[in-house]
Amino acid sequence: MPKQRRKANALIRKSCCNYDGGNCIALDDGEPCVCVQSISYSLCCTWFRDWGLPGSPALQAEITSPKGLKRCAECGTPFLAKSNRAKYCSNCASKVHRRQKTASDRKRRSNTNK
Repeated sequence: MPKQRRKANALIRKSCCNYDGGNCIALDDGEPCVCVQSISYSLCCTWFRDWGLPGSPALQAEITSPKGLKRCAECGTPFLAKSNRAKYCSNCASKVHRRQKTASDRKRRSNTNK
């Protein structure tokens, strides 16, 4: 949880258009109001949920859907599995597929009878 909160706070500071030095502009009613999402362990801010989290798919998967969460067998980052057979994140899947196909082609070419 603290690790997720640190990542979320970094994402809020970097990408939230309502964040202003620890305060939330959207909640400001004449007096500065602390950014609720930056001090909470739960998902409170709708802007952060709808616009901030999609900017970090790994963090989104960790926070929003731990049931379908898997760790990539290649790089170890958490990702949201689209099927029960998913083993790799989208970044690693293409690399692993290319590597496996190359190995398969190499094996098929070496087994030809002359």
